[in-house]
Amino acid sequence: MNSQPSIGYISLLLVVFGRQLCLPLPADLLLVAAGALVAGGRMSLPLVLCIGVSGCLAGDLVWFRAGRRWGSKVLHILCNFTGDPARCTQRAHTSFARWGLKLLLIAKFIPGMDAIAPPIAGMEGSSLPSFVTLDAGGSLLWSGFYVGLGLYFSHELTIAIRVASHFAIALALLIGCPVTIMVT
Repeated sequence: MNSQPSIGYISLLLVVFGRQLCLPLPADLLLVAAGALVAGGRMSLPLVLCIGVSGCLAGDLVWFRAGRRWGSKVLHILCNFTGDPARCTQRAHTSFARWGLKLLLIAKFIPGMDAIAPPIAGMEGSSLPSFVTLDAGGSLLWSGFYVGLGLYFSHELTIAIRVASHFAIALALLIGCPVTIMVT
């Protein structure tokens, strides 16, 4: 492995962390790409998984602490981004009442629940060690799933990237040439 992927590792950490803060970032796609790079020997599997879990935990701890400190205000802020804030809030409370902290093991796979589970765990007074343990488990499952997809489909991804790069060059020429002619 060369020294270049260190930028890839840092980027992966920042994107996963940002996604957990509810920023619209394609962390799952980056994990798939990292899995393909692992298959090609350009990244380390243990390090990619560790970074995926660390990014998730860091972002989720921010929401956990916010939920602990500001309670339902945080949940209302997050639910205001949905089409039905009242239903979102009710669903969050119902899901947490039913599953408890075990919800953290699958929350990252459920749209919307990923953002809501950490603050509601903080609101409900969950212990920090229990939260970290189950959130790390869910983060490992989520990261491992997408990295695994990248590993499994690495050959197909390489072909798709090659085709897309040729398409991008053709598209740039198709758009760039007329624009250049019009400008000059």
